[in-house]
Amino acid sequence: MADQSLRAETRLMTTTSDLATLPDSALARGAGMLIGTVAEDWLVQHSLRTYRFGSALLARVGQEPDAELLYVAAMLHDLGLGTLFDDGVTPFHLRTAAVAGAVVVGHGRSDEDATLVHDAIALHLDLASADDARSVVAGVHLGALVDVIGLRLDEIPAGVVEAVLVEHPRLDMKDNLARVMAAEIERKPYGAPARLEREFGMLDRIRTAPFDS
Repeated sequence: MADQSLRAETRLMTTTSDLATLPDSALARGAGMLIGTVAEDWLVQHSLRTYRFGSALLARVGQEPDAELLYVAAMLHDLGLGTLFDDGVTPFHLRTAAVAGAVVVGHGRSDEDATLVHDAIALHLDLASADDARSVVAGVHLGALVDVIGLRLDEIPAGVVEAVLVEHPRLDMKDNLARVMAAEIERKPYGAPARLEREFGMLDRIRTAPFDS
């Protein structure tokens, strides 16, 4: 009976209905439209997977973040990476955080909501943010790391991973992300991506992530 229940659960978790629902508020739609307007599709899909993987890891430990704000932060966390929002000077995550905070305020949301989205993006390259008490901050970091280097991928049910990859294909994510990150590192050697490359070999970790592409 237990084996049958496990098999049934595994079958269910391969369907997209088991994935975190995509929020549909005006703010959420605005965030999706913004990233879709300025970014290549592989980056849009990465942003969606960040939300889905982050939500799955938070659910695993019983955390229930504000889904709307987690979605907005996940969708916009790479907005300044190789897009027209890159000012050529500011490290992309800090530039992105400022723009995203303004987007939240522009939709009539509170300063507290804007700060939460700002911090989730500004801190998502900080390894310590995995333990941030604010689940939105932790969720963006965790979801992005799953998708970028495969960290904690084994903590997400295989059926969920499969469903996420089907719904949000990677589209040569490893090559594309390594390309734009290398450009970011070269132009901004003082930024967090450059530090992560020096200390952890981030580009190689991106290229060897446990995904097909």
